Amino acid sequence: MRIATADQLSMVVTANRVGTGYTLRALRDLEALGLVGHGRHGRHGRHGRSKVWHLTTSGQRAVAEGGDVPVRPHASTGERAIAAGLAAHGLGVTDVMIAFGGHLLDWEVEVDHSIDKVRRVVTDAVLRRDSYGAEVEFLEFDRGTMSVPRLAAKLRAYQTYGEATYHEGERGTIGTTKYVWRERYRRSRSFPLIRLVLAGGVNATLERRTEALRQQARGIRLRVVAAPLTMLQQRPREEWQWQPIGVDDGTTPRAA
Repeated sequence: MRIATADQLSMVVTANRVGTGYTLRALRDLEALGLVGHGRHGRHGRHGRSKVWHLTTSGQRAVAEGGDVPVRPHASTGERAIAAGLAAHGLGVTDVMIAFGGHLLDWEVEVDHSIDKVRRVVTDAVLRRDSYGAEVEFLEFDRGTMSVPRLAAKLRAYQTYGEATYHEGERGTIGTTKYVWRERYRRSRSFPLIRLVLAGGVNATLERRTEALRQQARGIRLRVVAAPLTMLQQRPREEWQWQPIGVDDGTTPRAA
């Protein structure tokens, strides 16, 4: 996760998801060492705005030197996102990671997938789950701030990425034709399932938004499933229900 509140971190690093006071003290110690920093998020109130924590450049370097967590060389610290008022989206992605919990082996946030020299699609998070070997899934988190047509356009960008090819050999004139995405996800048996998690409204509103997106994305040749964040947070994982949006090619039920 790139940014998180002390409450969110407590759910990850303390037993029984308690211990916010302990986490806050540890964060203050790390901040004094220059390894983490914080910004503010939310509206001003009686208790002020919430603190949102992030690694500093020094903190990222320390994590990389530890060797326990894969670190992307050019990953941002999250400080700019907080300053730009984008914390709500990042914290929502963190909420999804917490909901998945131990079912995730690893994840990366804000992953850039280049289609060609001009086009790309940026995935909110790439998930590596504890089942189906080393296959990955793409996560998109929607707070209701993006229009349905724009959201559908992003799904179509994924389809373009999934269909993009290149030729091996000098100047691409010889050799076989290969899919661009397979060069990155060599062990995945099919193009990654896209999980769309929705927030920013009551369930009825999110259901209407899901249906509107299904209509906008009609004919899309992707495995896309959607679910509200509240369901992921309130129900046991075995009771999660994902609604299909993309074409069901026979593998969606297995992956969902």
